[in-house]
Amino acid sequence: MNKYKKKQIEYMNSFGDIPINYNDRLLWMIDKYKINQATADQIIAQRDDMLKTLSYNFYKVVLYERPEGAKRPRFRFCKANVAKGAANGFIHVYSPDAAAGFKQMRQLVTSNEIYYIDQLIHTPCIVTFNAYFKTPSYFNKKEVFLAEIGIENPWTKPDFDNIAKKYSDMYNSNVWIDDALTISGTVNKFYSILPRVEIDLRFLNMLQNKHQYDSIVSRVENPDSVKYYTFNGDI
Repeated sequence: MNKYKKKQIEYMNSFGDIPINYNDRLLWMIDKYKINQATADQIIAQRDDMLKTLSYNFYKVVLYERPEGAKRPRFRFCKANVAKGAANGFIHVYSPDAAAGFKQMRQLVTSNEIYYIDQLIHTPCIVTFNAYFKTPSYFNKKEVFLAEIGIENPWTKPDFDNIAKKYSDMYNSNVWIDDALTISGTVNKFYSILPRVEIDLRFLNMLQNKHQYDSIVSRVENPDSVKYYTFNGDI
């Protein structure tokens, strides 16, 4: 049995009884978790309260450079180091340009070149990477203007995921604690006579629940500043 088929069987064994249709799934959950009307009302009340309480802050960075993607990871064999518990050596996986990107962003956030943040972002994030590639020299004047206003877009390397990888890594420990905070991410490719990368970041004003708080509070410089959403009702 190949790996894919095995994974599909395991998936069906675990989730095969859960309805695919959204409304059917909610009805199935109401039955499984024995949700009565009072509990359902509390859930809806909490949703409405969260929508009023949670809000997004905005942080923008513009890098005046040609858009790049993360380089392919490289591998090297490190010799045994008994003191560190690697008696047989180990394989080290690394990105060849990660250190330079990290240093570049660190210089920006500690200077007056971009808006200063007093603490690394530690709440759920929505990020958009707008990569503006140099308009091709073979475009005529109409095509140049069409490209500038976003009508003609590039089909060119680097791939969208490599763009996200490079600039997300640059934000790690510089702007946000870790790119695992990203709950939604978008990469847009454009042409422009002024190549650049615009990074639009939205981040919540607080954590969504205590589970997030417990997982992040030890990694924050000022733990007392970490807030999370609490609901007055008892569900």
